[in-house]
Amino acid sequence: MGLFGVMYIGYSGVLTTSMGMNVSADNISNLNTTGFKGGRYEFANALVEAYGETFRKEKGLGSNVKAIRTLFNQGAIVTTDSPTDLAISGKGFFVVSDQKGNIFYTRDGQFFVNQVDEQHLALQNSMGLYLLGSDPDATSADLTNLKPYLIPKVMPPKSTSNIDLQLIFDSTKPVEPIDDPLWQSYDATSSDIIENQKFDYVFDLYGYDAFGNKTNFKLYVDRTSNLNEYELLFALEDPTLDGRGSGKYQGAFLYGRLSFGGNGDIVGANFWEITNPSSFDPTVDPPMDLTTLGRPQFQVNIGGATHSITLNLGFRVEPDGSITRSVNSSKLQANPFAQLYFNQDGYPMGVFDKIEVITEEGKVVAWYTNNKNIEVSKIFLADFSGYEENLIKVGNGLFMAREGAQPFIFSPGVFERGRLLSGALENSNVDLASEMVSLITLQRAFQSNTRVITTADQMLEDFLSKR
Repeated sequence: MGLFGVMYIGYSGVLTTSMGMNVSADNISNLNTTGFKGGRYEFANALVEAYGETFRKEKGLGSNVKAIRTLFNQGAIVTTDSPTDLAISGKGFFVVSDQKGNIFYTRDGQFFVNQVDEQHLALQNSMGLYLLGSDPDATSADLTNLKPYLIPKVMPPKSTSNIDLQLIFDSTKPVEPIDDPLWQSYDATSSDIIENQKFDYVFDLYGYDAFGNKTNFKLYVDRTSNLNEYELLFALEDPTLDGRGSGKYQGAFLYGRLSFGGNGDIVGANFWEITNPSSFDPTVDPPMDLTTLGRPQFQVNIGGATHSITLNLGFRVEPDGSITRSVNSSKLQANPFAQLYFNQDGYPMGVFDKIEVITEEGKVVAWYTNNKNIEVSKIFLADFSGYEENLIKVGNGLFMAREGAQPFIFSPGVFERGRLLSGALENSNVDLASEMVSLITLQRAFQSNTRVITTADQMLEDFLSKR
């Protein structure tokens, strides 16, 4: 091999070390890039077979770049103040798509709540790619049913349909005279709605109508002439809000009687719905069929909008007439009246407030100003049997699947191959110390290869000058 061959061997060394420096420089420049996966250069020696001698020999012709590989080991996870920042602990990639439906995979979990139209928001990254997910209750998914999920900007109001109560009725109250039942004493046309305050106690409740307006209710209770029995009357605090019209029973919607056993548990129940504000008589009108309904149900008309309410006092009447009581059932005890529990499922209109991600399950929950939430979607992650063989780096922290590569879509969780951390991001997996050592080594190799070229050039010059 002549001097020109030596120069080309030195040139190959300069080229490969330059490529190695490019890889290290790219790694260092992305040291703070979220989710960045560093590269690794791989060199190989170039050989040529020499013939014409007794034994075949291989002679070195320098080096070349065998491959530049992407390292997929996990970077350090750091916490942030944003719940839409997501990090994957373990294996897997976020699945994102553009508006044309092209699928990409990334470890960069910097997502933002962006407006996509006048009525909806969505989780997107800085490039406008949608984070894909499935239905909130889904347990499995594939690429065909992963899609962007839109978040409503406004949650419409919901009228109250259930009122749950746990009450204590006072057993020390005396038995009432037979001619003073609540349904007879109630008169909405009078300034004193219940004549002479002929009731033992009143519970203050509330709910919401179909327009999201808060409405106050009264639940009057009074001892009857029967031992261990109480009567109840459910009515509006302001009877004039009743959209059914005027009359003696305006604002009253439900009347009932509860019987208690020796240990204070409810053992019997009869309820009547007051449908006519002008007339009502439980001694004539049949009670509602609780063996079919289970619990008392009645229609409430407020401002002309009617909705149904189920009153749950902690018991249920079975089809055979027996009564099943919950652990939170109302009771008769030798204690003052008390409301131990109250819950109603209505709410006013709400405007979008924030996003919360349930990390272990990957559920995306949207919260609104009415303190209610909607489960928007469930995030699924994608994984591959071999990253280098199945993924192509396309920049901006994104990868595309090679033709024919099929991802494994899984639900994140503690016992899965990867789990989500909300309010956290994965840093670059570049090791700065290793890169600096690599740069020094490459620099020395570069200098040595240039010295080979300059030495061969000097020798060639010396040879030509003596000719």
